Amino acid sequence: MQHKQIERRALTVGIIVNIVMVVSGFIVFFMTGLKALFLDASFTVISVISGLVATILSRQSVRTTERYPNGMFALEPMYALAKAIFTLALLTFAVVDAAQAAWDYVMFGIGERMTLGPVVIYEIAMVAISFGLVAYYRRSNHTMHNASTMLTAEANGTLVDGMISAGIGAVAVALMFLPADTPLDFLNYTGDFFITTAIALIALKEPLGVLRDAFIELVGGVHEDDDTNQFVESAAQRHLPDGTEYDHVLVFKTGMNFTVDVYLTGVAETINVDNLIACKRALENELKRTLHIVDVDFVFD
Repeated sequence: MQHKQIERRALTVGIIVNIVMVVSGFIVFFMTGLKALFLDASFTVISVISGLVATILSRQSVRTTERYPNGMFALEPMYALAKAIFTLALLTFAVVDAAQAAWDYVMFGIGERMTLGPVVIYEIAMVAISFGLVAYYRRSNHTMHNASTMLTAEANGTLVDGMISAGIGAVAVALMFLPADTPLDFLNYTGDFFITTAIALIALKEPLGVLRDAFIELVGGVHEDDDTNQFVESAAQRHLPDGTEYDHVLVFKTGMNFTVDVYLTGVAETINVDNLIACKRALENELKRTLHIVDVDFVFD
């Protein structure tokens, strides 16, 4: 279970790092009242909770029972799907909340000047930590040929968090140098809305991508990673049963579980069943050294 151990170790590191970020984020939010910081800290809370859930699922999905003899790997894309939906909901909520505050200022003159003192230092630290954690998630996943759907979801979620921090920090620096009593002074009261909206639009691509990939896995779509497909195809051609010719291969992925359908054409009058089974097992053993959990089916069409 080497792949699962790598996955769980990466998730544990992420949980610890994100807890530190959550505590720091809410301290600065209560100091400044900046709603974009609430969005930032809330994203990190999601990362902590989802990391805990992912660690549990990482242990449970691989277990087999009489009812689930092939494991419960569908839980992994379901987790990614739920996290993506929740992330999209949070982005929407943050934009609506910031828009309400901007509307109150524009229409009724109600609002408070943004306090930006500690924001810049905090965001510089958060950007560095977030992008460092993204690199760690992706490097860990790369050692498994990007087989971990949950690490992909965590990396994308952390990337969104880092983008939020970078956006808030950049605008905070700009506003700190904005002279008072100028035509742009309104940005000191409504800038929170523009920051939050811009970040939400930029970050939208990440959860939508996770949503798409998780949906493909759940409904049984063909795996689209070219490197993995090429690796499987090359291995399949080295383990062809006697009396057959290679046609094509289809790779399906559900969580960390791969199903490989090798399509063959019979060129002999008979095919030895023992040889067929031996080739299947040999191919599975070769693929498992890289892809961890693989089930191979020879298909005659």
